[in-house]
Order: sequence, then C-alpha cells, then structure tokens
Amino acid sequence: MRKIISLLLLTTLIFGCTSSQKLLQQGNYDKAIHKAVKKLSKKPADFEEIATLDKAYRLANEQDNKHIEELKMTGQPDIWANISYIYDNMEFRQEEVRRLPSSVLSAIHFSYINYSKEKITAKKKGTEYYYAHAKQLLANNNRFDARDAYEELTKAKSLFPNYKDVETLLQQAQIKGTSHVLFTMQNETETLLPKGFQDELFKISLKDINTRFINYDTHPTPNRYYDYEIIVRLQKIFVSPEKIKEKEYKDSREVEDGWQYILDQNGNVMKDSLGNDIKIAKTKIIDCTIRETLMQKNTALTGRIDFIETNTNQIIKTEPINAEWFFNYSYAQAYGDINALSERSRDIIQNEPVPFPPSDVMILNTASILKDISRQIVYRNKRLFK
Repeated sequence: MRKIISLLLLTTLIFGCTSSQKLLQQGNYDKAIHKAVKKLSKKPADFEEIATLDKAYRLANEQDNKHIEELKMTGQPDIWANISYIYDNMEFRQEEVRRLPSSVLSAIHFSYINYSKEKITAKKKGTEYYYAHAKQLLANNNRFDARDAYEELTKAKSLFPNYKDVETLLQQAQIKGTSHVLFTMQNETETLLPKGFQDELFKISLKDINTRFINYDTHPTPNRYYDYEIIVRLQKIFVSPEKIKEKEYKDSREVEDGWQYILDQNGNVMKDSLGNDIKIAKTKIIDCTIRETLMQKNTALTGRIDFIETNTNQIIKTEPINAEWFFNYSYAQAYGDINALSERSRDIIQNEPVPFPPSDVMILNTASILKDISRQIVYRNKRLFK
C-alpha cells in the first residue's frame, strides 16, 4: 500500500511539475488542457499558454471524433456505451475550457457544440444492446448466464435508469443467478440425540456470509432447488465417566501479633534519637487446612463436514470436525484460621456441592460449540460455492 501511495504521489509530482507544452508533446492532451486552463484563469494574456490550449483542444477533439468513427465502422452492437462515454468526456472538456475569459475563447476560436443529441442516441442504443443481450442470457435458464445478464442490466440502468422493465429483470436475474446452499446434519452415531440438539446446531449464523448470488439456508424452503449441501455427519458421541478427586492442602500466612521492645546487650530498652523507646511489630504464622473436592466430566462429538454438489451428488470437499465440552467444578471445606486462605481457596469454599450435569445437558452444550466450529469451517470454504 505504501508503494502504491508513493507511486501516486510521484506521478502527481511529475505531472504537477510538467509544463502544458511538454504534456502536449507527449500526447497527454487533456492534461495539457487542464494545465493551460489553470494558468490562463490567472493570466489570460499568456500567449504561449493560449497557443498550447488551442492546439491541445483541437487535437483532443479530433482524436475523440476519430475514435467514435472507428467504433461505428466496426458495426458491433456493443460500441454505443463506449461512444456515450467519449461524448461525456468531450462535453466535460468543453465545459472546462468554456469557463475561461472571452478574450481567450476568441483567441482559440472557441465554438460551443451541443452534444446532447449524440449522447442520447448513443446511450439509447447502448441501453438497447445491453437490454436485448440480457434477455437472451436470461432465456438460457442458466444461473451463470443469469449473473452475466445481471451485469448487462446494471450497465443498461447506468445509461437509462428507468428503461422499460430493467428493475424487474434485475430481480429475475438475481433470483435465477443465485446458488442455494442447504446446511443440514446426519446422525450416524446410532445414538439417540437429546431433544433440541438439532435446533441448537441449526442456530448457526450463515446469513451474514450470503452474497448477491450465494444464499445459505438451515431449513429447506419448499420448491427450492439446492445446488449445494453442507452435511454435518456426527459419527461418534463420547461421554466420560464421572470422576471425583479429593485433595487436602494447607494455606499459611505471616500476620502481625502485637509488638515488642528492642533491648541492648545489657537487657535495657533501646532509645531512638528523640529518646523514645524503640519497639517493633511481632509476627506469627497462621494456617488453614482445605479439603477440596474436584468433579470432572466431559463430552466429545466427532465427525466430518461434507460439501456436496447436488447436481452430481459429488463430495467436493470433506473436513473433520471435533467439539468438546468440559465440566470442571470444585468445592471445599476449610479447617483452621480462614485468614490464612489464598484468594483461590476463598473462592472455592464459597461453592456448594452440586450434582454432575446429566449427559444430555452436556451433549447439548457441546452442540453449541459444534455450531460455532461448523460456522468457521463453512466460512473458510465459502469459495467452493459458485
């Protein structure tokens, strides 16, 4: 990006420092015109700039008129949009020069030309071509041709916004050009899934990766043909045994416990520089025993995601998928001075004993994780869909 910006700045600097005469010699007629107009707006009596403008303006128009004639001579039906753009450029050029003082316009023998008729004719013919071509493409009943038709209709709309039924055809082209992808699931584990498992998985958010011509559904729409299928195949469900571990440990802490005088070697209380008795704080070690109970259980879902082209029933890609959910819970009792407890120990003694969650609940929690992982895989492979 920095290289591009530097190049643009360098280009701007080069052209900014290049004279209108030099630009004319290089064949950059419009840049020469722009440079000369800018100077003549400040100094209308600059005869050198007037001469440059006169020649550049004439050559630019001759070049454009020649290009128009060459396009017409090809006899191709798709030339008219280009011709309309050339007329737009000629009109812009004329308006830029037209703002100059009358003395300059007189010196270059400026004559105003109304391009409206030529522009309208070119835009109308260009629109007619894009419109007719789009209708031909739509008649093929092919989604890729329908996408090309959409582009042609967009071009037609840019030339004539309200031309015939362009808006209606644009909607038809988008509908015909859209590939539909169905996200679904198959349970291949021979284990009955808990109620709500599939509903949780199908809460997957795919709408935000829809594009103009790619649509994702998690529930089939009646009478809709799906070009692709994404199938989450569950192949194994694992629920670990319930594990309970107990351990005992001790927390200790040094705390203040009153104070005492400092004595010299003769057993007398020492004094500070102000004559006050010197005393220091006494400390002691306190401790507390913790008996912790750790409860552990986990679930795991494994399988794969198949990306299938429906028309051929061919798997175009497969990715493995794994999701796990862990239940780790601790509670504890404290025996001794609780002021010795660490922050962690204080937290876990607040916990009450609880039962292990049912396996169905844990599998449902794992379904939520499976949903998020599935979305990541679909997003990573979205370019598979055409």
